[in-house]
Formats: sequence, structure tokens, C-alpha cells
Amino acid sequence: MSQKPFIDVAVGLPMDKLFTYRVPHVLSDQVAIGKRVLVPFGKRIVTGFCVGLKEKPNVNPVRSLNREDDKKITQLGSSDRGTSNGVKGIKDTIDVLDDAPIFDEKGLRLFQWMAYYYFAPLGEVLSLICPGGVNIKSQRHFSVTEKGRYCKEDINTLSKSILEAVIKRDGNSLASLLKTFKGKSIYSAINRLKQAGLIKEELKIKGRAGERLEIFVSLLMKASPENFARKAPIQAKILGYLHEKGEASVKLLRKELGSIDSAVKKLKEKGFVSLTQKKIQRDPFDDTVPQTVSHKPTDEQKTAIQAISQGLETNAFSPFLLYGVTGSGKTFVYLKALEQAIGLGKQAIFLVPEISLTPWPIRYLTAMFPNRVAVLHSGLSDGERYDEWHKIKEGKVDVVVGARSALFAPLKNLGLIIVDEEHEPSYKQEEGVRYNARDVSLMMGKMFNMAVILGSATPSLETFYNAKNGKIALLRLMRRVEDRQMPKVELVDMRKNKGQRPTAMDQENKKEIISERLKNLMNNNHDRGNQTILFLNRRGFSSFLICNDCGYTSTCLNCSVSLTMHKGAGLLKCHYCDASIPIPEVCPKCQSQQIRPVGLGTEQLEAETRKILHKARVARMDRDTTRKKRSHQKILDAVEKGVVDVLVGTQMVAKGHHFPNVTLVGIVLADTSLNIPDFRSSERTFQLISQAAGRAGRGNIAGEVVVQTLHPDHFCLKWAVEQNYDGFFEEELNNRKELLYPPLSRLANLRFEGNKEWEVEGAAKKAKRFADILLESGFKRDITLLGPAPAFLSKLQGKYRWQMLLKGKGAKSLNQFIRNLLNGFEGKRNSKVKLVVDVDPITTL
Repeated sequence: MSQKPFIDVAVGLPMDKLFTYRVPHVLSDQVAIGKRVLVPFGKRIVTGFCVGLKEKPNVNPVRSLNREDDKKITQLGSSDRGTSNGVKGIKDTIDVLDDAPIFDEKGLRLFQWMAYYYFAPLGEVLSLICPGGVNIKSQRHFSVTEKGRYCKEDINTLSKSILEAVIKRDGNSLASLLKTFKGKSIYSAINRLKQAGLIKEELKIKGRAGERLEIFVSLLMKASPENFARKAPIQAKILGYLHEKGEASVKLLRKELGSIDSAVKKLKEKGFVSLTQKKIQRDPFDDTVPQTVSHKPTDEQKTAIQAISQGLETNAFSPFLLYGVTGSGKTFVYLKALEQAIGLGKQAIFLVPEISLTPWPIRYLTAMFPNRVAVLHSGLSDGERYDEWHKIKEGKVDVVVGARSALFAPLKNLGLIIVDEEHEPSYKQEEGVRYNARDVSLMMGKMFNMAVILGSATPSLETFYNAKNGKIALLRLMRRVEDRQMPKVELVDMRKNKGQRPTAMDQENKKEIISERLKNLMNNNHDRGNQTILFLNRRGFSSFLICNDCGYTSTCLNCSVSLTMHKGAGLLKCHYCDASIPIPEVCPKCQSQQIRPVGLGTEQLEAETRKILHKARVARMDRDTTRKKRSHQKILDAVEKGVVDVLVGTQMVAKGHHFPNVTLVGIVLADTSLNIPDFRSSERTFQLISQAAGRAGRGNIAGEVVVQTLHPDHFCLKWAVEQNYDGFFEEELNNRKELLYPPLSRLANLRFEGNKEWEVEGAAKKAKRFADILLESGFKRDITLLGPAPAFLSKLQGKYRWQMLLKGKGAKSLNQFIRNLLNGFEGKRNSKVKLVVDVDPITTL
């Protein structure tokens, strides 16, 4: 505990500096590195993280504030410029939020590495520890004054719109106004409204979630329900229920007996029952049925388990790649590794790439470690995340399951991390701190001397390259469990004129969505009582609408993409910013009625499937059908129980699921990801096809897979049909050698974003001139620069985007080049243009 009078605090804001606060005497015994603290920040109150203790503050700031920092603090409503300019300006810490640190100094080193490597503010990195609903913060809130309610003053359009929004909602937060008036300069308008006395501002302290409390009813004295049956039947029912159960919550009594509130009140007045408020744990596992694993390991599994066990026992950094074909029993190896780790007194994290994949490990783990498993992901409510996080923090958990954010769960004795489907791009965060959970897992293993298991049937090229070079131990599972056959994969050429080069719209414009070959297999499969999965990695009904008379297509106003048609909702939607408009009946440009949908999506595929299989029970699984809480689990349960005959879906259906009765998989358009202008497009296509194909034939009946394509001669499809990952790896690696792409180099993408295209272009070109000077100063041997140029998605969510791609021979030289570039360029940059550094980008779009 600290006896030092000052602390350094990292706040979860986009500012790359620490702030010093005084520790009041009353808190001096509570403050420690790794604890969260409540601190004033300008006119706000925020949660920060204590990262240092000091005897006296720095007389000089760590670095002076540039124009961007100055603007950020002004926007936050700051009344001073930081707190490191001397004791006079330093503010007091308000409170300490934790009884014990949520990270130690060793953990702090990891977060400092992440901040350095990913060019992210330390406070934002530390904020990854705390899920939504945990931190306390203040919020600027505006309400209308009496003068403002009856305002007749002449004010500008934006100010008038803001005032109307505040009146309409009887008050509005700054965050809500920023969202409503996105891209507009609302700060000056708000200040004018305040100065005119039309609105007033107040600070509201809020934590989005807390403990759940419920009122319980308990019997105080015995009373015969029969005595109440005639005059007070509801009271009699309550007494009878409590005689049987002992006590029950008011919520449960309402559910079981109906309206009981007045009856409970009368029983309390008579002294028959008491009411007590109790803390209730929200349970995200309430519908989970634990499942045991009983089969014996194969020889390959035994070898893998033994190697991992030895790694766990050494208490040293032990990285493994568990490379196993689909259906080879990687899950069994994971479970045995977890059993070994927990037996050694260690804790573990089990990462899956998507929320929809969390139920299956939870079923096994809750059977193996009852009441010692927690789950963390964004699909939980704030309250559930609050309870799960506190359960982990209090040491009541041995295993944490979740998506990438679960990696930062506050476990005290972490000894094993499992990253299932390690190749999945969803492990890379695309906003805020742009980290890759797989890579951070390996760094955690190295720093904390742990075992890390990366598992996949189609490893990323980087991971397999490292395994082939001995940096990661390679464990192979090349046979399916019980020697089940791999599915037979068949390629169907969907070109109109076989042997001719296809045009971009060939299949898009054809009426044939499902080939005759796939239709026949679907009918036969259905007749035999087996299940089918149809995979198409594009949601919606069609890609876009086009006018056959003038060529007009509906495009998003905020993004440089066409709007996707969602026929069921009657909308054209942007899949990047969620903007939508009603489907027009005539062309908005020429008023022609010749407006037609072009392209294919899962919604149209579902409709086509119902036409082919009239009596089949068809379900669709994509982002549109899984928006509601646990909706994805309901669909998967229906497939598992056999009440779904055909499952249509995007990549959600293509990974990790085990459905023994699925014997046919149709990949309707294999070219969707193949035509993307990204160096990983072939790799991604191979992975998606292989993973989707792997859902077939996992039971006792052999599986069949049909791959429909316009590019039957493409090398990645050839290797996918042969189910030969090693062959694909060698050919793809040779292709990347020519252009020096990962894993043969390190990559970083510098992206420039702003509201005005000419400003963004100017900033990018100015950065290029400075980068050229750096290259000539000695970096030319190690760094290659491409661009700047407009990004493939040149406008996204209202922001124009240019980018420069940097290739480096090593991570160290690349990081140093970027750091020098930022140091020299940041002060000269137009503050209206945001510069985003994406290290190890998963996509260059």
C-alpha cells in the first residue's frame, strides 16, 4: 500500500500521457499500483488506473500538449491543461475502487508493451481489463431551461436542432447528441445555447451495472394454508409454496402464483412471513446442460496431450500449434490440457473467435469444473458481465471462456491460454486498441512463463511458418476420431460458357443460384433424413439494386459502398454504418420501373432453398437473424435436436460446430472472398471452404461437399478440394515471397481519416514526404513504403480514408520507423485529420 503522496494515473481516453494526482491522507493506505481510482478530469469524473507512485510530481510535463491534445481537452470540458505542471494545479484522487489490484507490476509490463507495440494510449489498453458495466464515470448532461422551452430567439439551424432534441427527450447526454449529430461541430453550438441561457449543464455520475438485489419471502411461523383457503386463497397458496420451498423471491412467486404483492404484504403484517433483500448472481449458464466426454484418446491425441502436459509442468513458456483436420478431436486435447492445468493449481483462459462458439466448451467445462467456470463476451448483458467479472476477480473461477476480450480477465494464477481457430480474423480488434488476441496470448505466455495452445485445421500462414521454423511446437492430428472418413469434396463450375474467362457478373446475373448437382444431393439427403448446411458469406437478399435503363445504383451516403437489399425488412442497408432507406419502387434518378436486384445473399438463398425442398424445415443464421440475445444458440440447438433440416448461413455456420447428422455441405459461391483486393484473399478463401466442408460427415455417415465457383482453376480451390493444407501453404508462401508479404515481412498500415477528402489527401502526401526523408536517412534497407493512395473503402462512416502500407524486415525496425514518422509529423499534421496506426493488419481494405 502507498504512503507516497502522488500517483500517476492512466485514463481511458485517446491521450498518450499520464496524469498526476494527489492522494488524500484518508486514501493513502488504499492506493496501490493496479487499482482503479476515481479522478476528476476537467469537468468530468472518470475511472483511471494507478500505474505509478511518487514522492513529488514532475515540475515539467512529460511532453507539452499539441493542438490535438488541446482540442481533446477542450471538448472534454477541461478547466485546466493537465496536472503535471506543479503541485498547485494538481487535483485530489476522489476514491479507490478496488480492494485488491486487478493487475500487478508484471501485468503492467504487458500492457505497457501493448501500448508501445500497437501505438495505443496506455489508459485505453488498461481499459480492456474492465468490460462494459464495471467502470464508474460521469456524463455531461443537458436539459432545457424555462427560457429555452419557449425560445423565440433567432438561432442558427444546428443550435435549433440541438435545442429541439434536448426538449424532445426531456434532457440529453453529450454522448447521445454526438451520435445524433455525427460529423457536425456541436461543441460551439452547445456553448452558444448555454451562454444564451437556453440549456443548462449538469454532471451525472453513473456506473452502468451493479449488484442485482431481490426481495425474498421467508416463513416466520407455521400456519396451515387450509385456514386461509376460503377467505384468502392467494395467501394460502403463498404459505403452501413456502412450506414446500422454505423461501422464495417475490419475482419467483409472481411467476408461479400470479399477482401476489398485496397478499405478501398482509402476511407480513400478520407476522407469518419476513421480507429480506439479498444479492443475486446473474447466471449466463442457466440454460446450459453440462456434457461429459468419455471416449478414449487416439494415438495422435495421446502424443499431443503428453507434450502439452510436459510444457505445463515445466512452468516455462511453452507455445504449441495443435494442427488437426476437422473432426480430429482438438476439443478433447483442449479439455485434457485444462484438466492438467487446473490439477496443477493453475487457471486458464479458453478463447473462441465468435460468441456463437462459446456454448460448446462451456457445456464440457461446467461438467468438469462445476461452479468454477466464467464466460465473458459482449453478448452478455452489462449486469451479467459485471457479475462474471467480479466472480473472476474474487478468485471463484478456474476457467474463463470468451471471445478476444476475455484474454484480459483478472485471473491471479494464469497458467494456460487456449486460442481455438487461431486463424480467425475476428481475433484482431479493428477499433480502439488494434491488438490481435492470438499474438498477445503468445506474448503473455512469454512474459509470464505459461503454456499457450493455438488450435486450427487451417492455421494462419504466420503461425504455421513459425511452427515449421521451430518457434512453436507443432502437434499434428491428421486423422478424424474413430477413423471417420474426410468428406468427399466436389467442384462445380458455374460459368455459363465453360472454358471461357468469366465476367465479374456471370453468376450474379444468372437465375441459377444452386446447381443441378447440388439440388439433387439436397433432395437425396433430405429423403434420407439427414441435414444440410448451405454456406454463403454474404447476408441480405441481393448485393445491390440497379436500374436497367440508366444504370443507377443506390449507394450509401456515408460509405463508398452500394446498399444491400434486405427484402424481408423492405430496406436497403449499409453493412458498414447501418444506414438504411426503404426499397424504392422506381429508379430515384430516371423514375423507371426497370429496377432490379443484382447478386446473391443468404436471405435469397433461404428463399431458393424453400422452393427446392418444399417440406424441409429451413433456418438461417447470419447477423440479421442473431441480433437478439442468445438467438444464435436457439438456432444451433434446433439444428442439434434435428428440428432443422437445412441451415443456411454466413461464416457463423462454417466453424467449430459439431452436428453429427450433417452429411451435406454446399458452398454456394466460393468466389465471394477470392475477389477481394487483399493479399490474404486466397488464404481466407481456403480457410472458409475447408472449415465449412469440415462440418460434413462428423457422425457415422460419410459427408459430401459441393463447392460452386466461377474460378475452378484457382490454386486455392484446387488445394481445398484435395483438403491439402500443406500444399496450399507452400504455394501461397511462394506467392508472398515475390511481393514480400507476411510471414516474410512485418506489416503496418497508416490510415488517414477526415471529413474532407482534400484535407485527408493533403495529410497523407505530407506524411509521405516526411517518410521519404526518413527512408533516405538509413531506413531504406529495412523498410518498403507503398502509397499513399485512397483505401479500397475510400469513405467509411462519413470519413474519407487514405492509407500508406509499410513493410519491414523486422518488428523492431518497423516500430522505430513509425515512431520517428509520428514524432516528426504529428505536430505538422492537420488536426482535422486522424492518423490511425494499424500494426499487423488483418486486412488492408
